Amino acid sequence: MQNASASARATERTEPRTGVLGAALFSALLYGMALKLPLLVPFLVVSPFPLLIVRLRAGLPAAASACAFAAALLGIVFSPARSLGYLLLIVPILLISEAMARGRGILRGCGWAFGVLVVQVALMLLFANPRMEELALGPLDYLRSPAFLAEMRVSTPPEQVESWVERVTVTYNAMQLVYPASFVIMAALIVLANATMLRGYLVRRDPGWLDGGEFERVRWPFALAVAFVLAGAAVLSPPLRTGAYNVLLVVAFFFALQGLAVVAFYAQRLAAPPFLRWAVLVLVVVNPWAPQILALIGLFDIWFDFRKWAEPPEPTRA
Repeated sequence: MQNASASARATERTEPRTGVLGAALFSALLYGMALKLPLLVPFLVVSPFPLLIVRLRAGLPAAASACAFAAALLGIVFSPARSLGYLLLIVPILLISEAMARGRGILRGCGWAFGVLVVQVALMLLFANPRMEELALGPLDYLRSPAFLAEMRVSTPPEQVESWVERVTVTYNAMQLVYPASFVIMAALIVLANATMLRGYLVRRDPGWLDGGEFERVRWPFALAVAFVLAGAAVLSPPLRTGAYNVLLVVAFFFALQGLAVVAFYAQRLAAPPFLRWAVLVLVVVNPWAPQILALIGLFDIWFDFRKWAEPPEPTRA
């Protein structure tokens, strides 16, 4: 009995726990670093992650307290506006852990979080469209500004500078049409980044929270293919063209996610170490043609269901 009790105490000591205050400080630090150095924007994207763990391990009141503390800290160090921006990011992402705690699964939580973020994006596009356009086009405008080009010409041949200006101008012109879709896709990427990190953490620490293979089974309804076809047809109409391009870009992104799920499904079934499986996924994603290839895989998967070919055959009855 004493040995069993000692073993239980040892297990408790080795079980990692995330303190409410520590998680709040870490989340605020990640968010604040990106505010100081724009190159650290990826840290801002994953700043909700520590609070996701707090929600699962310590409950909703603890997560709410950590969120409030981090927001107050950012408000003191930076400004109330930065604190509000933090809350607008953190609160929707916390729905991922909330859905898991209620037994709805990580995918349902991702859907909830993405839905709230899309509503936020829609309201900002409706009431602060000039500011949203400035946020989307400002970096591209800087990349072709005289000051930036003057710095390039110091160490770059003139023909390469001209080529750079042409590429940035093409991107700028395209972004003028589809910047609303870019914000929607950014919202999806934020949700995906935090959900992936949370899943990776739980796989190692507490796999009981997970329904194995949820990400690998992502499959959109046939209505998404219908929307893709209708948006493609709407491009032919000048009044509908801008909206159609935005719909096409968002739908293509979701097809690419389904294509990535297909690739992940087969990668997880490779007879190889986990490192090699992850290497396969990374090689697919870093391919320059990865978005197009994955989108096509996702589109055709709606009809052919590629994953069924990897399932073991049903046993035949004697």
